[in-house]
Amino acid sequence: MKNNQKIPVSILADREVFEYLKEKGDERKTRTEAYCDLLDKSLAGFVSPFLRKKDYVLQPNQCYLTVSDLASEWHWHRATVRSFLSAMEAFGLLTRIQLPKSVVITMTVQSGQAAQPRDAQEQPDFAGQLREVLSDWVIGKTTAAETGVICGQLVSLAKTEIADRDTGLCLDTHSNTTSAHSGTLVTEHRETALCCIAHAALQKILHKSRFDDSSPLVDFFRFDLGEEWAAFIESAKDLAGLILDTEASVTDFDMDEDQERLKSLRKPFLSLLAKAQAMVD
Repeated sequence: MKNNQKIPVSILADREVFEYLKEKGDERKTRTEAYCDLLDKSLAGFVSPFLRKKDYVLQPNQCYLTVSDLASEWHWHRATVRSFLSAMEAFGLLTRIQLPKSVVITMTVQSGQAAQPRDAQEQPDFAGQLREVLSDWVIGKTTAAETGVICGQLVSLAKTEIADRDTGLCLDTHSNTTSAHSGTLVTEHRETALCCIAHAALQKILHKSRFDDSSPLVDFFRFDLGEEWAAFIESAKDLAGLILDTEASVTDFDMDEDQERLKSLRKPFLSLLAKAQAMVD
């Protein structure tokens, strides 16, 4: 790409863009470096080696790659790359054509057509990004410390985007009335992050149980309950209560023997639940 570095190109960017691109010090590649890398790739008509057999003709200022390519090259998490691309598209600095497992990026330069900022509702789901990051922790691919750093990055990025929108609205309306709304959004994002982490913690516990033996619960359903589905539904509710609430009482089993029998089925119940979670994933 050395020859392409000599090509004079003007970039359409407002001051808020460069405020966003300021170095945070917690990423291997800075956002400015990541943006410049995309610009270099688009000028060179870069195509990922994994995609060169695909039948796609690039237009000027386009590159064809995968999010995993950028994550590996920039030393970012895939969810962080997606958030960055979304922010750049919202600023009008690029557009994306999403293909199965790949993406065509068109960089906005002065010689081309300016991309229109996307509506906020079209941005990738914040909770979805968190769930993707946490899924690696659930299955043991990342540590709690590594996952915490990435979650913090996503929350900080969301707060920055909220602040940028707030600033823009204040300048347009000459009013500070948006600050309260932005504060509420920040609080909601924080709570969303905590909810996702709590849910992931339960998934991690279930993940450990996926190879446990669930056959005792199957036998309980067949022989103790006589394959009565309604009875099993009630028993499953009681088992869930025993696991999630240690003070919960077993409602439909009054005799101590029956209560002890139900308690003995907690591990098989978790195993069955882990298998159900695997089906959903």
